[in-house]
Amino acid sequence: MSSQDLLVNLLPYQPAPTGLSRYVERLLSAWQDATGEKLPTQLRLRNEGTAELATDAVLPSSQSSGFMRCLQANALVQHAVPVRRLVRKADPALIYSPYTDRLLTVRDRPQVITCHDLIPLFLPSSRRANWRSRFWLSRHLQGATRVIAISEYVADLLVADGLPASRVVVIHNGVETVENPIQSPLSGDCLLLARHARNKNIALALQGFAAFLQQLNSWQGHLVIVGSTGRETNRLQLLTRQLQLQERVLWFKHLSATDLEHQLRKSFCLLSTSLMEGFDYPLLEAQACGVPTLASRIPVHAELHSQASLLFDMDDQGASLAVALNRLANEPDLWQQLSHAGLSNARQLTLDKQCRTIWQLMRSLI
Repeated sequence: MSSQDLLVNLLPYQPAPTGLSRYVERLLSAWQDATGEKLPTQLRLRNEGTAELATDAVLPSSQSSGFMRCLQANALVQHAVPVRRLVRKADPALIYSPYTDRLLTVRDRPQVITCHDLIPLFLPSSRRANWRSRFWLSRHLQGATRVIAISEYVADLLVADGLPASRVVVIHNGVETVENPIQSPLSGDCLLLARHARNKNIALALQGFAAFLQQLNSWQGHLVIVGSTGRETNRLQLLTRQLQLQERVLWFKHLSATDLEHQLRKSFCLLSTSLMEGFDYPLLEAQACGVPTLASRIPVHAELHSQASLLFDMDDQGASLAVALNRLANEPDLWQQLSHAGLSNARQLTLDKQCRTIWQLMRSLI
């Protein structure tokens, strides 16, 4: 089998700064060097909203069709484009989707799809998101030849939900290797990359940072929160005022890739206060840069970061997070230890390894 026998379903791809979009962009950028193969044919949308077959890595930079943007937001694009005709034209031996998006009208070829998390079933951002997942998720999963889970935790949830373990394959996400990781902290800023969603638990970061400042009131850094606004925004702004953190918290809806890299590299540490994640890219991205990470004690963080992050409890209104921040601020050796441990972890979870493992799975199925 060569990559020419593979069709990659990118119909759900949106040019937006999300974890799912970065997952796709990373795969395409690393595919040829990691696998030694040409880029496979991709089924995707053009900028104006029509479907096409393409073999380059130049993904659409925008989506001018409001109708298609609406369908993408609701995971329904495949129902509005000529999927069967395009699949017949490409004539692949196997179809792979980096999304939980099986081509439902294609039944004569094996399909591998990817499950990133089951958050909409447990901590949905809206009733619509919960309903959509409950209605569609099992239809995509049950008909797939294999399902790639991006962590053991996600795999366990899938099996517990009734998917046969023999059809679930764990392939961890990976990140690029950073050639010049930082050697020492460049500021006192604590960075949190999270949209204002329920599962991100940003309130805990605010509470923990406030408690930390009470313990170490000479600290000069800020809590920097980068992420799009949402249903939680008003509540978070109110909590910021109640904790008297208006001058100590910096909010950014979005930063360019260059500005985000600059903010990450100059940060004292990166936080993740999430209640639930499928993988949590920002932790690994920070570790690859040498930035120490502090993470909530949830299953996926324990699975992937127990040796590389300080884990803290979530049931004490930020007290454990404050203790972890205080330790990091007062123990220079701990900062270096976490920096080195994070670099080691990131070197084990590389993008090249991820691509090679996905390609090996595809080849084993044909």
